[in-house]
Formats: sequence, structure tokens, C-alpha cells
Amino acid sequence: MVIAETWLGVMAVIVLTCAIIGGAVTAFLLIADKSAPVKIDLGLLHGRMGIAGIILLAVILYIGKEATLSIEPAIIAFMITAVGGAVLYFLIRRKGILSNKVIFMHGAFAVASLGILVFGLPA
Repeated sequence: MVIAETWLGVMAVIVLTCAIIGGAVTAFLLIADKSAPVKIDLGLLHGRMGIAGIILLAVILYIGKEATLSIEPAIIAFMITAVGGAVLYFLIRRKGILSNKVIFMHGAFAVASLGILVFGLPA
């Protein structure tokens, strides 16, 4: 694992992983045209967990204890993913449904960002 294994780093990885899993559930329900079993906007919940993970990464970078080479590119990649997710959320709320390819691309970018965080960039 490239990110240092302190409690803050592990917490960031756990929160971001949960956000990605929540996004997969949200995408499945959206593509299958089903509603959530409870009256919760899963898209917003998934986005808020992602933002919380990005904030944890920023705190790690600010504190400086885990200044590895994979944190800065991961923060940038996660921020791009978050902005894309916000655009997707508002387009879905405004127009209904988007192409599945766009939704899968957002998910793939999130998984790639997590891979950058955990394993680092290839040398």
C-alpha cells in the first residue's frame, strides 16, 4: 500500500470505498429503473461520502504526516470525479436519465482514482 497506514489514511480509504459502493448501488437502481427501498436520495448520500473522503485526504496532505506521492494525484482525480458526479446528478434531476456509458465512465474514474490512492501511479 503506497498511502501510509495510519488511522487517518485507512479511514480515507474506507470512506472512499464506501462511497464507490454506494455509487454502484445508485447506478444499478438508476439503470434498472427501480427506486430505493427507503426514501433516501442515494445519489446525494453517495456524493457526500465522496466529498468527506476528499476532505480526509486534504487533511492528510495538510498535516503532512502521510505525504506520499500518491495523495496529490488522487485528490485531483477524486475532485474531477466529484465535479463530474455533481454535473451528472443535476443533469439526471433535470432531464431524467442519461446514457449508461456516462454513468459507467464516472464510476470507472472513481475506481481508477482509488487505485491511484492505494497503489500509486505507475513509475
